[in-house]
Amino acid sequence: MAKRKSKLSNWTRTSLWLMLVLAVVIVSYQNKKYFRHAYRYFFYHYYKVTSKPSDFPEGYEVHGIDVSHFQEVIEWNKLQALNTKGDTIHFQFAYIKATQGVLIEDNMFDENWEESKDHHIVRGAYHYFMADRNPQVQALNFIANVKISKGDLPPAVDIEEDKGKSKQEIVSSLKEFLGYLEGHYKVKPIIYSNINFIEDYLADDFKDYNFWVSHYDQPSLEIDDDSLKCLFWQHSNKSDLLGINGNTDVDVFNGTKQQFDSILVK
Repeated sequence: MAKRKSKLSNWTRTSLWLMLVLAVVIVSYQNKKYFRHAYRYFFYHYYKVTSKPSDFPEGYEVHGIDVSHFQEVIEWNKLQALNTKGDTIHFQFAYIKATQGVLIEDNMFDENWEESKDHHIVRGAYHYFMADRNPQVQALNFIANVKISKGDLPPAVDIEEDKGKSKQEIVSSLKEFLGYLEGHYKVKPIIYSNINFIEDYLADDFKDYNFWVSHYDQPSLEIDDDSLKCLFWQHSNKSDLLGINGNTDVDVFNGTKQQFDSILVK
């Protein structure tokens, strides 16, 4: 007579599988990097294998991206794009959002900071500056989260909103913030903003700083004030890249590869 299968053994087997799955989830979540990759794999199970051609300005040697948590998990080993001529664009640098205001840390910063270096992409960190928040506390937020090493890009500050402050207040607050960063990292930070904000608020008082300018859908970067030093040009915020789902900001360095290497932290 055949033995009947024990219901208890089936239940035990199921319980053990559930416990194993739960253990994997807990361990993975503790290491958020692997949790995010596992989540994407099991629940979405896709990564882009092609990208649509995007416009890239001609005549630039060094291309880069700037990213934050909005790009979610980046497959750094696949990172490239196609221009409208069908040529492959490779990216040599990435500016990565680290902090915002006085308390916020971008929840993808640590992973992006580590992964970009592991894939031999020159990395830089930036802070989103709030003109209505204490500049010293904002600087401390950035410094507490960003450790810059030899070969990294100088830190950058992204300022795009006046937050109801006057030009004089914005200039004073931003200079204080930049002073703290320069004192800590021993390198002059780079200022990012759009062309209109720079002309309205920053052009007169930051002549000794290098700028990273956003100016979209233009064949070339043209700024009325020739005295401004523009190191980087963010020429689009809607490029389609392999390795990233959704649109991405893309940039070029306004110079040669040798000049690019010269600005890296020594």
